[in-house]
Amino acid sequence: MIRRLPFVSAAVLTGMLLAAPQAEARFGKSSSTTESRDDSRETRDSGGSDSRTHDASPVNAPAPSPSPSHGSDSGRDDRLRGRPRYQPRPRYYTPPPPVVYVDPGPSYYVEPPAYHYVEPAPPSVVSAADEYLSHRYKNFLFGLDFQILREGAGAALHLGFEGERLGLMLRAGALSLRADDGSGDTDSLALLSGHLSWAALKGDNGRLRLEGGLSMAQAPDVTFVGPSVGVSAEYYLSDFFALEGRVHLTPVPYRQLDAAGGVVVYFGYKLFAFRAGMRMLVLNDAGLVDGVVHQDVLPGPYFSIGLTI
Repeated sequence: MIRRLPFVSAAVLTGMLLAAPQAEARFGKSSSTTESRDDSRETRDSGGSDSRTHDASPVNAPAPSPSPSHGSDSGRDDRLRGRPRYQPRPRYYTPPPPVVYVDPGPSYYVEPPAYHYVEPAPPSVVSAADEYLSHRYKNFLFGLDFQILREGAGAALHLGFEGERLGLMLRAGALSLRADDGSGDTDSLALLSGHLSWAALKGDNGRLRLEGGLSMAQAPDVTFVGPSVGVSAEYYLSDFFALEGRVHLTPVPYRQLDAAGGVVVYFGYKLFAFRAGMRMLVLNDAGLVDGVVHQDVLPGPYFSIGLTI
């Protein structure tokens, strides 16, 4: 009994310490009600003039049941005050954080470069004047010509310059012919000519030129100089092979016809040209020497080799 008394005292003290704050926090009474209870408790402890007394009871005796009148008074007091017997703990609602709209940074649209379709130019219609427009013509010509005649032989030099349209051709040659009197001597003739040319038709395959200038013929007893007109042409069958021809006419004071036609072969990276063909040369003094007309017809093959740039 003595050993159990400290244990019971400690349990009672612990229960008083734990029960006192729980009663005030659970019911949430006002301060006036709490003060009245404290005053009545002090009155009972001091043993005042309250008629009610609490008799001591044995330790093992059961605890007295609470007075029904006290319970009814407490319930009536709660109903009169309009407060429930149990008041839940207040729950505090925390609003969600405000949604802040952040305007995204400006986006830049770079327009791709416009694609422009360039329609190919329609094929040009070559007019008749440009039918023989050619890039194969040679700007510089220089060569040595030879001719085989029935009554002798001939040799000549040619030198030419030619542009897109205009050109110049110089020829200087000599003929060695047997004398016509039966003496066995040799007659020498010198022939000179200078012509300006204009490409009337030009194309990728060749060109057609109109020529005009002077021609000179020197014989043993007379020298003639007169105007000369003519036409010349060149037609390319390939980059290395072409056809050529020319006709020159001197009408006065003497008469001269120089016509030739043949082929041209380019070689050595087209820096050199070999020409071969037939030539017809007609000379007529119109009777200006002795009143008797003298005429020579000199046909024969020719060939030439020269530089072409």
